[in-house]
Amino acid sequence: LARPHGSYAQADVQAIASEYFTVAGPLGLDPLLAASQMIEETAHLSSFWSQPPRHNMAGIGVTGEPGAEVSFPTAAEGVRAHIGRLLAYALKKGTETPGQSSLIAEAMAFRPLPDDRRGVAPTLAGLAGPGRWAADPQYGTKVAWVANQVTQTA
Repeated sequence: LARPHGSYAQADVQAIASEYFTVAGPLGLDPLLAASQMIEETAHLSSFWSQPPRHNMAGIGVTGEPGAEVSFPTAAEGVRAHIGRLLAYALKKGTETPGQSSLIAEAMAFRPLPDDRRGVAPTLAGLAGPGRWAADPQYGTKVAWVANQVTQTA
């Protein structure tokens, strides 16, 4: 909240943060890491794609290729799609719980993920590299750094 967060009011930011903890934790995903990825991807919710009416909380499809980016009807749906996509990257197809599978399917309805990328990122390091979430080889380290900053200021 101490950083600029675009057009989101303080209550909006608190609701978005709450959504990460409400959705991710029960599905076995660390909500702090998911929220930290959102912070890294959106520059503290100030990026163009994170702002209403786009609500893209994780740069999903924002590759520079026209038309590849994805918008979500609400911030809550953007958070759910982000968490579902992270779960898809973390879990091999067929190893999910029913709840995880349901959220992954919800996320994949917005933008599919090829089966060969399922399960490639059980840790943050797996999100980095060609054909992954981010091409930057230091991506996982950057997300971890954000998480450490959040815990130090919380």
